[in-house]
Amino acid sequence: MLFYLVRHGQTDWNRAGKIQGTTDIPLNETGRQQAEQLATVLKERSGYPAKTRIDAVYASPLARAFQTAEILAKEGKLPLRRLTGLRERDFGCWEGKSWQQVEAEYPDEFHLWREQPMVGIPSGGESRKSCEARSERAIRQILEETAGDAVIVAHGGILVFLMNYLLRFHREPQEIIVANASLSVVSYDRSTGMGKLLALNETGTLEQQPIR
Repeated sequence: MLFYLVRHGQTDWNRAGKIQGTTDIPLNETGRQQAEQLATVLKERSGYPAKTRIDAVYASPLARAFQTAEILAKEGKLPLRRLTGLRERDFGCWEGKSWQQVEAEYPDEFHLWREQPMVGIPSGGESRKSCEARSERAIRQILEETAGDAVIVAHGGILVFLMNYLLRFHREPQEIIVANASLSVVSYDRSTGMGKLLALNETGTLEQQPIR
């Protein structure tokens, strides 16, 4: 099966460089335009609705991701499902601040976060271990529920955890940066648990030929 992994479109906090976490910030106008363009990209890649094998669009319940997913689902006339496990990591007291502010106000936490990401936890926030665990539960639920392909609309960190899980037999986990309204594609063999990365961080590349 194919997983189409999508990061939500831009918000005002993205543009301002603020940490969003679980703070529920909606898409701005640029973000909506990005999502509409991405719907065309996804249509080119998957061939939906005429040739689709996509069963559903799964989305984080946070507005910026769910609004992006609504645009994609509407274009492909696909079922849209909220999945709580796909919500962004809770950044606690860091939310609403820039990374520069966090470094100045929480220097010890910030440097531990940068140097030992498996150990560092934002003040009042969620551990990486907890976030990775619920991301894995979410992808397992999607595998149980779907017979065909799936679109997942979530957040930058969550998508990295999902890719690391799907590609776990091919490479060591990596830190990957994915842009707003970007598309990454993973081919996954249910029988072996092996995944293969087919596309990473594509944005508005309408001239490319569909993978399928």
